[in-house]
Amino acid sequence: MEPIIDYSVFKKNLRDLIDSRGMMVVQVADETGISKITLSRYLNGHRIPDLEYVIRLAKFFNVSVDWLLGLTGEKFDILPPDIQSLANLYSVASPDDRKVVEAVLSKYREEQ
Repeated sequence: MEPIIDYSVFKKNLRDLIDSRGMMVVQVADETGISKITLSRYLNGHRIPDLEYVIRLAKFFNVSVDWLLGLTGEKFDILPPDIQSLANLYSVASPDDRKVVEAVLSKYREEQ
């Protein structure tokens, strides 16, 4: 019987999220409460992720648990397609580009 989850996809998705944010593993560890050693083992494929930590990481990076585990192709399954597309682009934007987007969108926050 084949395994239900391909943890190599989890490992890749987690690495991509950390890199796309320009973060270090220690920063993610500090902000999520998951030890650096545990995160390193996830990234090296030496440990199967605990459900609690998968949920924490999904919430921290604002992605779906299904995507993080490689069960679906979309990071933001709960969003309408047009917003999902924007969220995908934002998720790969550099920190400087994100600041520009946030500056533009801040106008609309003030109008709410």
